[in-house]
Amino acid sequence: MLHVTFTRVYTFCAAHRLHSPWYDEMKNYEIYDKCNNTSGHGHDYRLEVSLTGMPDAETGMIWDLVDMDKKVQTVLDTLDFKHLNKEVPYFRDKIATSENLIQYLWMHLERLFPPECLYHLKLWETNNNYFEMGRSNAQ
Repeated sequence: MLHVTFTRVYTFCAAHRLHSPWYDEMKNYEIYDKCNNTSGHGHDYRLEVSLTGMPDAETGMIWDLVDMDKKVQTVLDTLDFKHLNKEVPYFRDKIATSENLIQYLWMHLERLFPPECLYHLKLWETNNNYFEMGRSNAQ
């Protein structure tokens, strides 16, 4: 069955330090380079959130934008202007990579929408780096 997919863009700022507890300082610097700075570093993240479904007969939309913004913002508020390693409990035992960050976002956003509605996330860390997570088109 064909569905409509809608994507909305959000922004948030966060700091992190890429550091693995399994490696010594030299190995961490070798792997993460300047991203292993002991003080951390920050990003102005851009998150694309895609929902999928059939348009509602009464509204013509697949999701109410005001409601979507509220739901997404509740998750982003847990990250915005935070040092991920120090202020977000999820990252106490996980390396604060964007790969782990997009999994965090998916896990929390998926709980806020009906099953199968959250379709795809795209997290821009820099102008050159982005990370994607989503459902497969295969049925």
